[in-house]
Amino acid sequence: MRKLVIVGASGFGREIAWIVERINSGNPTFEMLGFCDDADDKQTGMCGAYPLLGRVEAAAKSGAEVFFCAIGNNRARQAVTARAVGVGLKPATLIDPGAVVAPCAVVGEGSYVGIGSVVSTGTRLGAGVIVNHHVCVGHDVEVGDFAQLCPGVNVSGGCEIGEGALLGTNAGTIPLKRVGAWATVGAGMVALRDVEEGCSVVRVK
Repeated sequence: MRKLVIVGASGFGREIAWIVERINSGNPTFEMLGFCDDADDKQTGMCGAYPLLGRVEAAAKSGAEVFFCAIGNNRARQAVTARAVGVGLKPATLIDPGAVVAPCAVVGEGSYVGIGSVVSTGTRLGAGVIVNHHVCVGHDVEVGDFAQLCPGVNVSGGCEIGEGALLGTNAGTIPLKRVGAWATVGAGMVALRDVEEGCSVVRVK
């Protein structure tokens, strides 16, 4: 079993700990050592059922081999992942047992596929991608590094989701569209045309 730390002692971090437990219940894979976090008030004590181990640099001395970065902010996740790799930890890829991933799909290192999600044939997820619960990623989709698909997202076939892009809860695309790097498609919105790099499509009240 690989010794794992979760970076980010937050709600998302506790959710990832639960996913690790679900993975281990069917196929013991990880020894969960605890959580790392930069916050001054999260250096000692407990987060849920697991201990707080200090910052990433300290956790690397705890015997950890792999880590998962449970930070929702895409830019922060990218930066903290680089820190963890820099101290010798390797990113863990987590796929919930309740997800369905096509055999020919590629899931990059440090990525996560949540409960009830589908990653279809010919699709490629980059590094550090979050595919949350009940997401459908259609065939032949390219998802760039550190992008995030929030719960209930539907990405139609042949789309390209750029690096660091964010699709909010219940957002979607029609087929063959591109969401540019670091762009946002807001909760409940559908990208009916390409979304340029760094742009946002959001609902305005």
